[in-house]
Amino acid sequence: MTLPNILVIDPDEGFGTMLKEGLEGTGYYHVTWVDNGKDAIKAIRTTNFDLTIVDIGVSDMSPYKLILGIRHFRKNVKIMLIPFFGQDLPDKLKKLNPNGILSKPFFVGDLPDLIDDALGRPRTERAPVVPTPAETKKSEPKTSTASAKADQVDDKDADKETDDDTPPPDEKHFSPQIVTVPQKTVSYLRSNETEILRILDDLNREVRAEAILLIAGQELMAQAGILSREQCKKLTTLMAHSSQAAAEAATFLGEPDKRFAQSLHEGSEYRLYSLSLGEGISLSLALSLNVPLGMIRHQCRQTAEHLSRFII
Repeated sequence: MTLPNILVIDPDEGFGTMLKEGLEGTGYYHVTWVDNGKDAIKAIRTTNFDLTIVDIGVSDMSPYKLILGIRHFRKNVKIMLIPFFGQDLPDKLKKLNPNGILSKPFFVGDLPDLIDDALGRPRTERAPVVPTPAETKKSEPKTSTASAKADQVDDKDADKETDDDTPPPDEKHFSPQIVTVPQKTVSYLRSNETEILRILDDLNREVRAEAILLIAGQELMAQAGILSREQCKKLTTLMAHSSQAAAEAATFLGEPDKRFAQSLHEGSEYRLYSLSLGEGISLSLALSLNVPLGMIRHQCRQTAEHLSRFII
């Protein structure tokens, strides 16, 4: 069975990437993403799409004219509309009788059913799933968070298992030590906590994380998400030690900045993702695997740009 061909038109790179990766990750669809109406019309004129998903926030032309243009060139194409976050579809667009509405927020796991409804085909008539490299990776045996953390620890632990009485000669060199962040930086971060919390809340609206942590050394500067303060403090300690172990590995391998810019641990349901904002400072997230990694990276980079002015 031929995979349905879908065009996503969304001005937000993070959200467009999430839709593309989320849909293609199921193995049921082929997806093209563009960020403006002009490129969408070009794509429609040259390619036969089964469905177009239009975010009404498109800015280079009105969504009303864009939909009319799509139907002018492809009379039989199905159209699904994305309203503004938490809002209903405007009456003017409802009168165009779209084939489906994709309201934000939504659960990525619901996408195949919503897409098939818009396509007008039974939900059971999907092409066999062809595992993507990411899915193949997920199907491999998973390790716990503790095991994932242990994977980053240097070779001294392995040596101890074979010779408990004789530590390796260079153990002192590779023993992770938490970086001390200058007190003036910590103080400045704390004095701007209200603004930082707003930035983290903005990120959380996009990714819906269990926890979003801004960490300096092993101190929790700010948090967002659904975990309690106490839970976030415990996770902060774990992430701080994990980050420093990774920094030791980066130093050993000769990374120019003596640290890895990003780190990732995946389990069967959750992932831990960290982005380094500077020596000893990181933005760390604990969240469901349902959020595409490409979207997480994109949104975290944007958040890092907003936070950079508080790191002195």
